[in-house]
Amino acid sequence: MTKIRAWKLRPGSDDKTVQQVLKTGQIQLDYEVPDLRPDMTRDDLISAIRTHNQDRSEKGVRARAGQIDNLFNEVRKGDLALVPRDKGRFMMIGEILSERSNVTGTSITVQVSWINPGVPMSRFDQDLQYSFMAIHKFCEVSRNDAVRRLLRIAQGEADPGYSE
Repeated sequence: MTKIRAWKLRPGSDDKTVQQVLKTGQIQLDYEVPDLRPDMTRDDLISAIRTHNQDRSEKGVRARAGQIDNLFNEVRKGDLALVPRDKGRFMMIGEILSERSNVTGTSITVQVSWINPGVPMSRFDQDLQYSFMAIHKFCEVSRNDAVRRLLRIAQGEADPGYSE
């Protein structure tokens, strides 16, 4: 059995974007790199990002390449999608339906079915809230048994907290 993972995706926080994501279940992340393809290696991604984002630092280039590489190669159907909304006051939790991310031009799209589209941030213990604050458009949320806790929270239960 494949282990479920949780991914924070930040497509934008403006109301129009949030409403579109809620309505369609499509989370679209624009990486501003033309001609993205799922078969690109990490080195291909680094080269493409450098070419099209020349003002980005080396650290930024590598971080962005890692995000895109994970979207192409790690995100799987059944994983959890976490999307902040309402200026970070709420979190949408959904199940990823896509076998693989879809690529269109400079954007990568993941299809989601919402389990709970309006979990107040106050329902999460502080450790998970810190994980949600990552500045990246996309990252894994894994520490402190996050998936088990997120599944419970999505069903309306209290955050059971981390126990070793």
